[in-house]
Amino acid sequence: MGKNLINCDLGECLQPNPDAQIMPLIDMANIACGGHVGDDQSMIKTIALAKQNNVRIGAHPSYADKANFGRISHSLDEDALYALIKAQIGHFQTLCQAQNAKLEYIKPHGALYHDMMKDPKVIEVLIRVIEQIDPQLDLVVQAGFSDYLQNFEKNTNVRLLHEVFADRAYVGMQMLPRSENNAVFDNAQRIAQQFHDFSSENSFKIDTICFHGDNPASIQALKIVKNA
Repeated sequence: MGKNLINCDLGECLQPNPDAQIMPLIDMANIACGGHVGDDQSMIKTIALAKQNNVRIGAHPSYADKANFGRISHSLDEDALYALIKAQIGHFQTLCQAQNAKLEYIKPHGALYHDMMKDPKVIEVLIRVIEQIDPQLDLVVQAGFSDYLQNFEKNTNVRLLHEVFADRAYVGMQMLPRSENNAVFDNAQRIAQQFHDFSSENSFKIDTICFHGDNPASIQALKIVKNA
């Protein structure tokens, strides 16, 4: 894919809302679609903003758990999980179509993202949803898990985009849980440096690097990276 694309979680109804200042600095917008946060108004507004800035639009589905911002795992059977994810993505796609905007990829949020990377049933459900809604949609997955992902990459036509996080601490390729001290960087220079380190990394596949929109230091780091 050439250079590493920058992605950011947006449409998360933050106050003050940073989306307008972030959108010109990124390539991919992961837009919350109602599971952990968001409603039709926030989705429509964020889709329009992405379209205005020529930013790729992605759906950011999660467990239906606004109380915990989608960061707690839920035990759902495959049918219930399929219905949950399909409803979020399908509705989001309808809102995109109403604005003549193109949905290009899916990036799960929070606990759903982490469950996808350790439970094959979860990623299989996500792939099934994509194949049903639009097989051209990409799926964002965590980089550094080539052994785990190789069968999915071999046996599906859905393209996987491998992602790392500029503002999260790692031990090797294992991302520290948010519950750990210093798991989220709060220093813009450190985030910018990790972005550059990942951009020059050649030992594993990286397609896109994430900056979190709810982290003020990440927004400042984005400006540093873009002005470098």
